[in-house]
Amino acid sequence: MKILTIFIADDHPVYREGLAQNWKNVPQIKVVGSAGDGKSALAAIRELKPDVAVMDLQLPELNGMEVLETLFAEAAPTNILVLTAYMDSKTVFRAFTHGARGFLEKAASFDEITDAVLRIGAGGTIIAPFAQDVLARELRTRRDTPDRPTLTAREVEILRLAADGHSGQKIANELHISLTTVKTHLQHIYEKLEVSDRASAVAQAIRRGILH
Repeated sequence: MKILTIFIADDHPVYREGLAQNWKNVPQIKVVGSAGDGKSALAAIRELKPDVAVMDLQLPELNGMEVLETLFAEAAPTNILVLTAYMDSKTVFRAFTHGARGFLEKAASFDEITDAVLRIGAGGTIIAPFAQDVLARELRTRRDTPDRPTLTAREVEILRLAADGHSGQKIANELHISLTTVKTHLQHIYEKLEVSDRASAVAQAIRRGILH
């Protein structure tokens, strides 16, 4: 029997510890760590490389979406189950386009969360009914407005710093991410805006109303 290694990222210690305690009774699951903020979660996931990370989006330091986007840019092996009380169509779309393998409401039962973790650990995907609805709505919206490229919040943040003349290393230092991650984000920005350098990316973003 394969034992899944799990990491929990949630800013509520009672909720976080409750999951960890209950999973002690599930033989297929081993909790290898937990964190109450996004910065600590990102560092621990990079180091531990758990099979699945159960992550709230509303985290201090770095929010869960920023952690998810950074891990996606780094091609991290960990599968992410987003577990949150907050959701809208753009949030759900961003989560899945940046590698999330599941999206559940925080009000889900322990059995539902456990089933989602096991299925994601086995290579599956979990989309709660509410997330299916808002994801479909966002996809329809994007289908109706196909001409405008969609940059993530992190990509816009990096592009804005680049527009202010920051070097790649300075951007990395300011956002507490690696230079490699900054370069990966910039490459994604170039591809989305169909340009090949920073100056052109900034100019294109201004023309399209992404930067002001």
